[in-house]
Amino acid sequence: MSKITKLARLIEQEKLLYLEVEQLRYSLYLHDNSLLFQFLSAFYFAYKDGTSLFRKKTVNSVLEEKILSIQRLQQKKDYFLFLQKTPYAWIVKALRFRFNKKIHTAIKNKKDSHAKSYIIFGSTSSDDFQSRSVQIARKLAEKHIIIYIEGIFDEARRPGYRIVEETEHFIAVRLTSYKSFHLNYQKPAPKEILHLKQSLKLINPLTHSLVNPLSYIHHPFWDSLLSLKKKSFIFDRASSYTHHHNAVQYIIDAEGKLLKNAFMVTAPNAKLTRNKKDVVIKNGVDFGMFKDTSKMIQTCDVGLCWIKKPVMGYIGTLDERIDEVLLGSIATAFPTASIVLVGNTDYRPVIEVVEKYPNIFPVGKQAYKKLPLFLQSFDILIAPFKYDKRGLIDHPELPLYLSSGKPIVATTSLMGCLPAEEKIRLRGRRPRVEPERRRANGLLYKAKTHADWMLAITEALKEKKRSKKKFLRIAAAIKLTWRMPKLLY
Repeated sequence: MSKITKLARLIEQEKLLYLEVEQLRYSLYLHDNSLLFQFLSAFYFAYKDGTSLFRKKTVNSVLEEKILSIQRLQQKKDYFLFLQKTPYAWIVKALRFRFNKKIHTAIKNKKDSHAKSYIIFGSTSSDDFQSRSVQIARKLAEKHIIIYIEGIFDEARRPGYRIVEETEHFIAVRLTSYKSFHLNYQKPAPKEILHLKQSLKLINPLTHSLVNPLSYIHHPFWDSLLSLKKKSFIFDRASSYTHHHNAVQYIIDAEGKLLKNAFMVTAPNAKLTRNKKDVVIKNGVDFGMFKDTSKMIQTCDVGLCWIKKPVMGYIGTLDERIDEVLLGSIATAFPTASIVLVGNTDYRPVIEVVEKYPNIFPVGKQAYKKLPLFLQSFDILIAPFKYDKRGLIDHPELPLYLSSGKPIVATTSLMGCLPAEEKIRLRGRRPRVEPERRRANGLLYKAKTHADWMLAITEALKEKKRSKKKFLRIAAAIKLTWRMPKLLY
C-alpha cells in the first residue's frame, strides 16, 4: 500500500471518528458554551500545558501525526461511551431542563415579549451571507434561539452531523449524507433520504432545551425528510420553483404541498404569497458593510489587473434565469468593455458563452466580505435575466446593487423590491405618478428586448458619477436593510 493511499484512509478514519466524538459530546450536553464543558476544558488544558513542559519534543511525519490523532479521538470516544453508562447523563439532563426553564423565563421578562425558538431548515451553508435563509436566521437570532440546519451536507457512510457554528442564540448544524447532491436539480436516492433522516434524528439532544420550537422551511427539499402536520410550520418561498427550467419535478410538487399546508408563507414579494394573510419579507442588505461601495477602485484591487474599462458587473447565482444569448450580445456590442460575473454556475449554456467570448470573466463565488470590493471596481451593474411575462424573476442581490449607487440595467420582468414607479422604462410612455413619487424615478434602467438592452447600457455608461440617481439608489438601499415582521419576532 502506497503512502498516499494509507494517508487517505487515515484521513477518512479520522473524519468518521471526529463526527462520532462530536455527536457523543453533544448527546452528553458538553457543547462549547456549556459551563461544565468550559470548566473541564480549563483543567484539561492546564494539565496538558504542565505536562508539555517536561516532555521531549519530537518531529513526526504526517502519517504518524494522523495515527496519533486517531488514537486521541478513540480515547475520547471510549471516555464518552463510559459516561453514557453512568448516571451522569440523567443528572445533567434533569439539571439542564430546570436551568433552561429559568433562562427562558428570564428572556421573557427581560424583553417583555414571547420568547420563540426556531429550527430553520436552510437552503445553503450558514456562512453564505448572500443567502436569504442565512440573513433571516441571523436576524431572528438577535432575539430568539435559532438552530440552523444547513442545506449542504458532508459525505459519510454513517449517519451523523457536526456543529459548524455556535454562539449564544445561534447553532448551525450540517448533516451527513451518503452522497452529495444539488437540492434543485438532483433527486436523492431512497438510500440517501433514509441516511439523512437518521442524521436528522441524531440532533434531538440539541432541541431538548428549546421551548415549543417552530419549524421554518426555506427549501421544498426538506418536505421529503420531515413529517410535518398541517398548519404547524412556516414556509419561505424565496422564488417560484415551478418556473425553474431545470428544477426536479419532486421539488415542484413539494413546493405546492408546503404552500398548501403551511400556516404562514413568507416571500420577498407579494406575487409569491398565497393571500393577504401571508408576510412579505423583502430582500435586504447589510448597509453598514456596503456603505462605501459607491467609491471607485482599480480592478487590480480584486485581482483583475488585465481587464479593460468600463467594467459591467453581475453578482449572484448564474443559473437558468440568465439569458445567455443576451450575455453574448452584450459582449459583442461592447467589445472594449469587460463583463465580470461573480457567482457559482452549474448551468451549461452560461459556461459555453463564457468560453466563447474573451471579454467575459467569471470569477466564481466570492466571500461575502469581498463583495464590497467588487462593487467598487464595477462601472455599472447588470441583471441579464430572461424576459418573463409573469414577472416572477427575482434577484436577491438587488439591494446590494442599490447600495453602490451605480447605474443598474435589468430586465423589465425583474421582480424586485421597488415600487413600479421607481424604474426607467425605455419603451412606451412612463406611468403617471403622483408628484411626491416622481423623485423616486430612475433607480433602474429597464429593458425588454436585446436592442433595448444595448440602448440602456449606453445610457447607463453616460450617467454622471454624482447624479441625483446615485443618491436616490443609496437612499433606497438604506431603507432596504433586513427587517423582520412583528409576527416572527
